Parts: sequence; C-alpha cells; structure tokens
Amino acid sequence: MHEKDTPTLQTQAYEALRRALVFSRYKPGERLVPKRLCEELGLGRTPVREALVLLQQQGLVSTVPQSGTYVSKIDMRACEDARFARECLERQVVIECCAKATKADIAGIDAIIAQQEKAVLAADELAFFEFDNLMHETFFIIADRAPLWDWLNMGNVHYERFRWLAVLTSGVEWDIVMDQHHKIRDAIAAHDTNEASYLTSRHLRKAHIDYHPISVSHPEYFTEG
Repeated sequence: MHEKDTPTLQTQAYEALRRALVFSRYKPGERLVPKRLCEELGLGRTPVREALVLLQQQGLVSTVPQSGTYVSKIDMRACEDARFARECLERQVVIECCAKATKADIAGIDAIIAQQEKAVLAADELAFFEFDNLMHETFFIIADRAPLWDWLNMGNVHYERFRWLAVLTSGVEWDIVMDQHHKIRDAIAAHDTNEASYLTSRHLRKAHIDYHPISVSHPEYFTEG
C-alpha cells in the first residue's frame, strides 16, 4: 500500500493473515478458527471476518457450509497466470525505469541490494525474500507505476506462496539471483532498455521452470490438474 493514512483494522487483519498464508504458517487444508485468529492478531471479530472474505475472493481460503473456513491449496494455473502477468508488465516497467531513474533512484536500488547481500551472509532466506520483493516494487515506484504493483500484489498470492515453498524446498540460489539483480541494476543505470527488459524476463521466468519438482515434492500443497 502507498497510503499516508493509518491502515484500517480490516487492512491490518488482511495483511497479517495474507503474510501468514504466504509464508506457510497455515498449511493447505488447515481450518482457520476466527476466535483463535482474533486472539493471535489482537483484533475483533469484524475486521478478521472481513479479511477472511477478501482472502476468499483471492482464492487463499475457502468456506465450507456448516464446517468452517480452510486454507486453500495453491492453484497452479493462477500461479502461472500471475507470474506471466508480472513478467509482461515488469518488462515494460524496467524500460520506463531506464528513462526515469535518477542517481538517487539507483542509489536506492543499491541500498536494497546491500540489504540482500547482508541477508545472504546471514543465510536469512525470509529477509532475502522480502528485500527481493522490495527491489521489484522499487522498479514500479521509479517508473511511477506504484498502483500497478499494488494491483499485481492483490492477485499474485498463489505465486507468492509457490515462491516461498520453493525456498523452503530448495533454498535460495544466492549467487544466481544476486548476479541477476546486479545486472538488472546495471542495465537500468546504463539506460539500456533492451538489456533491462531481457534480464527481467529471464529473471522472472525461472519460477516457471521450477514448478514440477516443487509440486512433486509437496503434492499436498497443490490443486490437482
């Protein structure tokens, strides 16, 4: 979000629950008990209930009548569609970054890469994952497309869940990812639109290649078909 106002209680509940679902705190098929969620979040029933409705609309949870609300499995089609949409949009975004990025913007990217390098040294996969997302969000901000990132973020929950599951399963290929990040940064700084677009596409296409081994290792996380 890019709002100056204090987040609403519903927003707080939604963001906390989305984070817990993305980072596998709650597993597919697990029943979510509203009373317990309220206690964990320190929030009332209304914002938690409203957050669950929004999460259901995004396919993260499902409600079974007379039974309860359960964590959904990862929808592979939705995952790939989200990855594809992000690849197509972000390729254009980095092209715009090449035209708009200032020295201060490049310094901002460098600061994020420095944080990523600290995460690598500490073998902190969660921090690295979050700084990775921050770097890509920064591209949208530089290109003056921040609302587009928010829109993508609302629809990429299955993709995010898959990416984190891949980290849990195979770890992070630190050297490869950091090399790609440095090259994308350098292409933007050099205003090389063709190189920036190509490198971004290659970087985001990697998840498509990784689908099969992850789904085989964790079949219980995925919808069939």
